[in-house]
Amino acid sequence: MVKLRAAAVRWHSDDFPGWVEVSVRDARGHDHRIVEKVPVLTTLDVKANSHFPIDFWIEAEAKSVDDGEMVVMLPAGIETTEGKQSLVVVLADDDQARYRHDREWLDYVVHELPAGVLWGADGATPAQCAEMMDGLDEFAGVCARLGLDDHTEFIEDCRWHFDHYPHYLSRRRHFSDYATYIRDRRGPLRVSSPPIPSWLRRR
Repeated sequence: MVKLRAAAVRWHSDDFPGWVEVSVRDARGHDHRIVEKVPVLTTLDVKANSHFPIDFWIEAEAKSVDDGEMVVMLPAGIETTEGKQSLVVVLADDDQARYRHDREWLDYVVHELPAGVLWGADGATPAQCAEMMDGLDEFAGVCARLGLDDHTEFIEDCRWHFDHYPHYLSRRRHFSDYATYIRDRRGPLRVSSPPIPSWLRRR
């Protein structure tokens, strides 16, 4: 299985249990649209009044790999509005591009610590923290393949917050703020950005 990056772009229908329109980009840069029930695609609490777009991952099956591209099968029962059940996407080992993308959003979601963890312009929910934990695991794998051993502290500090922030939200009445919660548990008050790889500095 592979994780396919997707973005919910708009609410589609209030028909039970709620339908959403999702964009998935293929290797040629074409956006394919999927209209599907929210629980079929994601565990996130996506609603009609949510702030779109909302990034998440779809579990897909890798069918074949050829010259830096991968053919993936969408989960059973899911297809694009064009009737496609498979897509050609950029191979996941385009790791430098993936690194740049993931580093950017990771830097953003922790940049207001110790006030809290962000998701877009708002504070993250427990479900969104779980999504970010999945994304962090992907980023850790990319870093390992790129030999970025000096990113371990950044990854583990992000992991601490993605793991603990939901617990804080469930018990926030017991704490004056998230900074107090962090100190009580001897966590990192801030997450420092990792060193910039030499190949990224040259761009």
